[in-house]
This record gives sequence, C-alpha cells and structure tokens, in this order.
Amino acid sequence: MTSAFLEKAGGLLNRRFLVACWFPTFIAAVLALLPRVWVYGIGASWRWWAGWGPSQDYAGEGSVQTWLVVGSLLMVTLVAYILQAFTRLLVQFYEGYRLPRGLERWLVARVAQRWAQLRQDRREAAQRNDLGAYNHLQERLYYEYPDGAAWLLPTQLGNVLRSAERFSSWAYGMDAPFWWPRLWPLLPEKMQETINDALTSMLALLNFATLMVCVAIDSMVYLAACRVPNNGLWAVVALAAGLLIAAVSYQGAVAQARSHGQQIRAAVDLHRFEVLKTMRHALPKTPQEERALWAQLSQWLYNQDRGAVQALVYAHGKEEQSEGQAKNAAGASKAKSGGFWAFLKRFLCNN
Repeated sequence: MTSAFLEKAGGLLNRRFLVACWFPTFIAAVLALLPRVWVYGIGASWRWWAGWGPSQDYAGEGSVQTWLVVGSLLMVTLVAYILQAFTRLLVQFYEGYRLPRGLERWLVARVAQRWAQLRQDRREAAQRNDLGAYNHLQERLYYEYPDGAAWLLPTQLGNVLRSAERFSSWAYGMDAPFWWPRLWPLLPEKMQETINDALTSMLALLNFATLMVCVAIDSMVYLAACRVPNNGLWAVVALAAGLLIAAVSYQGAVAQARSHGQQIRAAVDLHRFEVLKTMRHALPKTPQEERALWAQLSQWLYNQDRGAVQALVYAHGKEEQSEGQAKNAAGASKAKSGGFWAFLKRFLCNN
C-alpha cells in the first residue's frame, strides 16, 4: 500500500520535495514508533495491528488498517509540507542567523579563534615547506571559512555557505547573493541539476536532523513515563541515540553544503560573463576592469545610483552589426557559388 501511495504521489509531488522533505519525515515517523513497539513487544504490537484488519464478514478497501495507513501517510505529507514552507527559516537557523544575541557572539568568538589558529598553522606549514599540511589547511580555509573575520558566522554550516557566497566578491568583485538570480537562468541545464542535487541533499539532511531532535525528545518523555524496568536509563539512551543521529545528519549536511559551494564557485567562474552579454555590456579586458564594472552595475541596480553608469555604453549594436556582416558574407558566398554552377550548367548545355 505504501508503494501504491508513493507511485500516485510521485506524479503530483516534485521529486525534490520527496527527497528533501517527505522521505526524512517518513523515516523519522517510523523511528518514533520503535520505542512504542519495544515497550509493548513485537508480538503484542503485531496482534494489535492484526486486530484492526477486515473481519470475515467484511473485507474491502475500507478496512481500518487501510484508513490507518492512509491517514498516517497523509499526516507525514502534511508535516513534510510544513517543513518545506519553513525551509528558509530552518536553513537560516542552522547558519546561525536566528540565535540569541549573546549565544551568537560567544559562538562567533570561538569560530574566530579556530579560524585564526588555522591561518597561523598555515603560515607555519609554509615556513616549514610542508606542502601536505599547507594544502590541507588551505583547503579547509578555502571551503569552510569566508575571506575575512568580519564575515564569520556562529555555525559550521553558516561559514561553509558564507565562504561560497563571498567567493565571487573576493575574486571578481561580483556580489553573488544579488547577481545569482540573474545568473541562474543562464546556466546550462546539467549544471543547474548538479547544483540542485547538492542543495536537495543538504536540505534533506537538515530536515532529518531537525526531526530526529523531536523524535529524541518524544522518545525520552515516552519511555520515562512508561512503567518498564530501568525506564530512566532507556529514556537517556533514546535521547542520546536521537541526538547522535541528528549530529551525524548535520555533519552530512555540512558536507553537502561544501559540494554545493563548489558548484556555485564553478558556475561563477565559467558563466559570469553570460550575465554581461545578456545585459548588453561590453566584456572587461582585465580583472581590474571587471571589478570596476561589477561595482558600477551594483551601484546602479542595487543602490539605485544611475550616475554610476553614465559612462557605460551598450555593446549590442556592434555585436548585431558583426552578426549581420557575417550573414551577408555567407549569403554573398552562397550566391557566388550558385552563380558559378548556374553558369557552368548553361555553358555545358549550350555546347
């Protein structure tokens, strides 16, 4: 019945919604049932479930078991939709944007200490000419931290994502959060799929980590209230196990965020000029000209300063003229070729 439900829902629900929200919710719901089954016993739980089955006098699609399964799947879907609606807030929380002010400052201070220590270790590795240690430290600083202390965030996930956002600004003077919606439609479909896959995996793991915290607390409360031997110990074990799974899921989300950041950097490196071409701006000839151009465009479009682009000239006239000249040249060559063959045909026929 579950497979039939998923098969019907697959045509209605987006694949990324199923991966990022629905399946984490379904797995968490199954794990939440395990303490109940353990308390009552597998045999007793199975007999309870069988007791809801259709009797000999009535058997059909409307059995209690059917409605229980359908209702459970609908509840899972509802929770998954709620998770999807709060995706932005959830990601911002894990990035560290919505933490209490005092806690945020304390965590940023600790992150700044680790960041400074990594930079110091990198300098020492360079002085020792230890290329292995230097490359390892440089990789961590490049992918896991932004380019300055002022941009550090309280959490590991936040710094990984912030480092990807800051890359284009550091390298090219291009503000990625502002220009990304304009660059995204111009990316090749294959690159869009790769970026979306990494983002979907990250969201799935974050959702699962969030749900596992809820499952851990629920299981702890349930087992502490049950009259079973050593219920307090089992409650602590359930809480620890749930939090451990949540922590592992969070680390997996950080790894997927790093992969997502790599794809963002590659997209900016390879396709940023497509934005300028589409907006009919002349391509810069040097890195200095590029940084100045992105700054001008940001002043114009983001800060609404039209004076910043008074000296800019659109490049579409020259491009269209070049394309027209190329088409005319091709047409003329084809006409000449056709005229020669027509002349040769007339010459041979006349002789």
